[in-house]
Amino acid sequence: MELVKCPFCGKEIENDSFYCDQCGEELKLCPSGHGLKKGKICNDCGTKLVEAKNAGNNNTPQIDTATKAAPVSTDTQAGTTDTGAQPTNIGQQAPVAVPQPDAVEKTIRPNAAPAEPKYLVSSTLNARLELINGALIGRKAGDYTQVFGSQGYVSGTHARLQKNASWEIVDLDSSNGTFLNGQKLAANQPAAFKVGDTIAFYDLKFIVE
Repeated sequence: MELVKCPFCGKEIENDSFYCDQCGEELKLCPSGHGLKKGKICNDCGTKLVEAKNAGNNNTPQIDTATKAAPVSTDTQAGTTDTGAQPTNIGQQAPVAVPQPDAVEKTIRPNAAPAEPKYLVSSTLNARLELINGALIGRKAGDYTQVFGSQGYVSGTHARLQKNASWEIVDLDSSNGTFLNGQKLAANQPAAFKVGDTIAFYDLKFIVE
């Protein structure tokens, strides 16, 4: 697997990542081929950056292959007078133009169900938490105290995981807040999340897998 540098923290990450597994930032890239960048505009060419998750599984931008057609010759042999006779190259057919395929298109399955979240993963804590319906997240109580017990900014009972139509995170009026993709959640209000989202308990970030 090829490694690239995160433009936010400078750490090496796999080139098909949508989020940096070191700092948790969402990755964006230049569609003109200048790789991962910060901000909204490529500082090399001025092109608007696109989210890596919307540009395919490969962080290298796809480049369209120009469609080329082989020329078709209609001229008779030089110096031959057209008398209605068959051309001298009988049995040879003129080349047929064959369009070259564009960059490989992804198979679109509009009815395919999205991937089901299964884990919360933190590279900072080297932790992989299995999602459990109704599980509490907290420093003093809950299902993951072995992970959060030493984290001072996490409240005793900080948040709750729950499964309804989709997986949800509920902040339990924690002291330092729960964040979904950088947005602070209102206390006791369920917020749905999906694979690829970032959930943070204060500044302790987890990626949903």
